[in-house]
Amino acid sequence: MSKKIIQSKPAASAKPAAAREAAKQASREAIIAAARALMPRRGLDVSLDELCAHAGYTRGAFYVHFKTRDDLTLAVMDRVGAELLDALLGPEKDGPADDLMAVVRRFLPAMFSGEYPLTRKGGMRPHQLLDACARSPEIRARYVALTRSSIQRLAKSIAQSQRKNRMRKDINADQTAALMLALVIGVHTMYDLDVPMDFVRGSMTLLKLLGAKPF
Repeated sequence: MSKKIIQSKPAASAKPAAAREAAKQASREAIIAAARALMPRRGLDVSLDELCAHAGYTRGAFYVHFKTRDDLTLAVMDRVGAELLDALLGPEKDGPADDLMAVVRRFLPAMFSGEYPLTRKGGMRPHQLLDACARSPEIRARYVALTRSSIQRLAKSIAQSQRKNRMRKDINADQTAALMLALVIGVHTMYDLDVPMDFVRGSMTLLKLLGAKPF
């Protein structure tokens, strides 16, 4: 007598589990999106009630994903930082980096349009981030990490310009990148304080000092 072969069926809970995970991820993304929309207008300490209402979820959903408000700030910093570095410095890739002039051509419009986030137009004020760094070691460490990553990627663009003979070769790419980033941080702070500046002429002056050639 032949035996009937019974094929096992997927567990009934597999589909609901996948749906629950998708819903959980969606709630996390909604909260991060709400923070990105509200923090520029309300500051990093935006009310959790307002934040959750904007996202369409309760405080309970917030605490499923984030133990503290600083945890949310860190998530926003990671998301915005990665997008910004890719937009200004070009996406990280195995091949040659974009040269410095390409970076400058992307940076100046971003400053004026508000795409660069640490401006009044971008929404986030420099002092807000510095205040957060002063009170939170975790936020400070993440900001330092993003700064170091910026320097490393900018140094690759400087080195690329040097290889193309579009920039002085007698200067250290890493040190130059660090100084340029320090200048950028100072510039957007002065911009926030309404200090009169001609960003275009200032950038061209800096590039001349570095011996950078546009073509």
